[in-house]
Amino acid sequence: MNPVKNFFYYRPFADLALCHFLKKRLTLPNILLSELFDNFESQPVTFHQFPRGAWSTPLADVASLLKVIVCSQPKRLMEVGSFRGYTALYLAQHIASDAKIITVDQYPDHGEAYRNTPYSFMIERRVGKTNEEIFQQDLPGSYDFIFLDADHSYASVKHDTELLLPLLSPNGFFLWHDYANWGYFDGKNGVPEYLKELSERLPIAHIIGSDLAIYSPAWAGEQKQLYLKATQPKVNPNQVDVWETTSLRG
Repeated sequence: MNPVKNFFYYRPFADLALCHFLKKRLTLPNILLSELFDNFESQPVTFHQFPRGAWSTPLADVASLLKVIVCSQPKRLMEVGSFRGYTALYLAQHIASDAKIITVDQYPDHGEAYRNTPYSFMIERRVGKTNEEIFQQDLPGSYDFIFLDADHSYASVKHDTELLLPLLSPNGFFLWHDYANWGYFDGKNGVPEYLKELSERLPIAHIIGSDLAIYSPAWAGEQKQLYLKATQPKVNPNQVDVWETTSLRG
């Protein structure tokens, strides 16, 4: 791999620092989960093991995912881009025993993290590309939680999102990974560009303290005021109040 490409691909802080000068790249409003959920403080998140491997979802992002889960208690969940399956395992550990998780990945052996665990019965593996065929058994609005972390190219993120959005329930949550993290200068991450376009017609926000973007159809209707209350104005880093504790630190 080219040393310059390697630098930007494996060192997100460098990519993020350089993108500070691209003011129009990260345009989504920031949102506080603690303002979004009344039960945020009372619903615990527990880690029995940490994510392992270069492509595993970082701990701070998993924590935010799990907070959405424990506060909303979805019954049907989908993870697209599952790989080893650590995130699916964490999700299964934080939902009701009668809930169901569907994982989708091209990797035939994906899901090794949750196999032979007490949670494997809660998780259904699907192997293949994201297309209409792999979702043909899913009814519109049948998922309360969808997490997209597959191919990050602009075309793929757009394609996958458009396939998955109709499957989201009216009060469900759709989350994208790597909204602000890596690969912009290497041409690998089209998540922020696509979400910037999508946010012109849907209320999408960046979860403070994470690399996640989140959307709920309810924010365009009955929960619009809640969404507006939970979103936070962007703050100049030089004007941060170091004693303020409402924002999460990722």
